Amino acid sequence: MRNLELKVEDSLSLDTKLWRYIDLAKFVSLLDSGALWLARSDTFRDQSEGRFPSEMRTAIQKAYEKLGEKTDSPINGVDDFQEYLCRNAYVSCWHKNVDENMIVWELYGRDSNAVAIQTTVGKIKSNISNIKSEGLEFDLKSVQYSKPEDVKGKLSYSAPFFIKRPRFNFENECRIFLSTYSAFSSNKDTPLGVSVKLNVFEAIEKILVHPDSQDWFLKVVESISAKYGLSAPVERGEYGNQF
Repeated sequence: MRNLELKVEDSLSLDTKLWRYIDLAKFVSLLDSGALWLARSDTFRDQSEGRFPSEMRTAIQKAYEKLGEKTDSPINGVDDFQEYLCRNAYVSCWHKNVDENMIVWELYGRDSNAVAIQTTVGKIKSNISNIKSEGLEFDLKSVQYSKPEDVKGKLSYSAPFFIKRPRFNFENECRIFLSTYSAFSSNKDTPLGVSVKLNVFEAIEKILVHPDSQDWFLKVVESISAKYGLSAPVERGEYGNQF
């Protein structure tokens, strides 16, 4: 087992603001568990998550063709390898922005009874726990928005999990990524997600409730935050549809 420490990409400054838009149940779960939930990549609605870009897929396919029957690996071909990687990739998605975003509210807040928690890269880095794993890496990186056919050059196995199609660029996403894949003990029978301990009391800087939520919902979020001892201010978002 390796002791993996979260590695932050160089292009991200520690004071970069990150937002996570979630419903009330997930907010309570976050406070109650003191942990982030990283979902397995193949459970996302976007089925292109983590898929090899065109050039990378071709190179891997050729490599397996050259190996032929010479290998005793349990992985048989490029599609099988893709599945192994996806079933060992865990992700927590964050919106990178100095302020709240109404488009993201509408898409990921689901309805007006939602909250957005705001933190920074530095707060995540200093308050998230290390992970004991046989896997490849534990990273915090920005997502690149490119068409699969436009991505060129030699890439790491984790790179496809930080590449999304250009139509998603409004998300301005930054993600926490854990790979539990090991070439020495390949496994597809993996959990649907993993919990990573996070000191939420230090990490969360601010909580916004959906700008179109009712007053009672704001009071509920304030009450929940107080009961868990959270000192971060609870405020109403500004960019709603109400006048």
